[in-house]
Amino acid sequence: MATPEDSVLALFAHIVALKSLPRTGWLLAGVPQPESVADHAYGTAALALFLCDLINDAPENEGLTHALDSGRVARIALVHDMAEALLTDLPKRASELLGSEVKHAAERRAIERIMAGFPAGTTYVELWSEYEAAATPEARLVRDADKLDMALQAAAYGRSCGAALAEFQQGHTWRFALTERVFARMLDEAR
Repeated sequence: MATPEDSVLALFAHIVALKSLPRTGWLLAGVPQPESVADHAYGTAALALFLCDLINDAPENEGLTHALDSGRVARIALVHDMAEALLTDLPKRASELLGSEVKHAAERRAIERIMAGFPAGTTYVELWSEYEAAATPEARLVRDADKLDMALQAAAYGRSCGAALAEFQQGHTWRFALTERVFARMLDEAR
């Protein structure tokens, strides 16, 4: 039987994999030395927590009856792309060819395998499922933060290397008015 120390080391091996795994969409778009999946996960988690704090100042402005659970937001954000440690970062074109059901099933198997030896693994698989289904306000905020991180990163890459990355800033459905306003402000500043 694995010890707690063994389970932490096994999880860290997956974290290390995410640190060296480049975001494939940026590579295909011609971005030199793109961010890693771990870089993106950090950006998503940071944005999600900062947005959470702002929303919690007046949750009723977002149609919420109570404040968001910032701990839950952080845990969801940290696990949202963990499956990519095994599956890798599938670019949009691969996901479209595979179909959402196949991709989702593969991601579920990957996160279950990653978390199998961890004592709290079931909890993290449930948090990942919550994110995938956008089942709670916390999960919906992390989904917004995920897309906002990508859009902001596209703007940063556009400025630094001149790449045309508008495709990474289109087609988002925002679940929170605050994230939609941040996105709109970013687009205004880019003009």
